[in-house]
Parts: sequence; structure tokens; C-alpha cells
Amino acid sequence: MKPIHLNLASRPYEDKRLFIVTVVGTSIIVAALLFANIDTYLRYRVQTQTTRAKIEKLEMQAQTERQRAEIVTQQVKKIDTASLAKQTAFINTQLAQRAFSWSELLDRLENVLADDMRITNISPSFRPDGSVHLDLGLDAKTSAGLVQMLRRFNADPQFSNPFPNVETNTGGGYHISLGVDFRPTMLKTAVQQ
Repeated sequence: MKPIHLNLASRPYEDKRLFIVTVVGTSIIVAALLFANIDTYLRYRVQTQTTRAKIEKLEMQAQTERQRAEIVTQQVKKIDTASLAKQTAFINTQLAQRAFSWSELLDRLENVLADDMRITNISPSFRPDGSVHLDLGLDAKTSAGLVQMLRRFNADPQFSNPFPNVETNTGGGYHISLGVDFRPTMLKTAVQQ
């Protein structure tokens, strides 16, 4: 059998004090945290206003520079570099021809030329690096003239890569066609600097 509980109150008694204290305490904490968040947000907005303005200004400048870089990139793409390289090589060759010292070449050839040799023709070819390739026509009295000329060219530092093309017996001597590279003094000093 069940015990009988007599409750004579018009409303049942409930103890809600703990619940109310918990709700009020939690509300106060939430309000304090909300106030702290609002205060932090407002201080952040005020204190970073100048920094945000600077960042915005820098971003605008960066965007402007990106646009300018894109324009320059497009202009560079339009340049015909192959044509410019050909023009530059042509101009450098022309400058080398104008700066070439015939007196220096003839003086050096006079020092290198053997006593029994005679130059019949000189044909220079100018290179973009400033060196000159010479095609020489030589007349020699003896057959040893070619070997002697090759040795003399190899001994001189301004001449390099001597190579005979043709040696012909003319009856009274020999005609030699020879190619050799010549480095002018002006080119040597430019390379050393």
C-alpha cells in the first residue's frame, strides 16, 4: 500500500531560490562579458583606424603598381628581340670596323712575317666580339715558308688559330692562302678591364 501524503497548500511548494540565483548570476556574467566584448571592439576600431587607413593606402598603391607592371610586361612582349639582336650585332660589327687600326695590324704582320715571305692580299672579317679573322694571301720563296709562318703566328699572342687553306707551287715559289685570328690591342685592354 502507498503512503498518503497530505498537502494542504493551495499551490504546491517549490524552492526556486537556487534556480533564480543561478539565472541572475549567469545573466550578470553574460552582461559583463558582453560589455567587455563591446568595449574591446570599440577600442580596436578606434586604435586601428590609422593603421587600417595606411593598409588601405598601401593596397591601392600595390594595385597601381601591379597595373603598371602589367602594362610594362605587355610592352616588353611587343619588342622584337631577334631584330634588335641582329641590329646590335650589325652596329657592333660596324663599330669594330671603324675602330680597327690598320697601322697596328700592318706593324704586327711586319714583325711576324718571315724574311722570304711577301703579303699579296689581306681580307679582314670583323666579329661581334671585336676580334678580326684575316684571310691572307702570301708568296714564299721556299716550301718551308708555310711551316715557318705557322710557327711565327703561334708565337705571337695577338694572333691565334692559324690554319692554311691552300699552298700552290707557282714555279718560282709558293703561294699560300692562310686564315688567322687577330686580337687588336684595344680589344685586349677592354677584356682585361
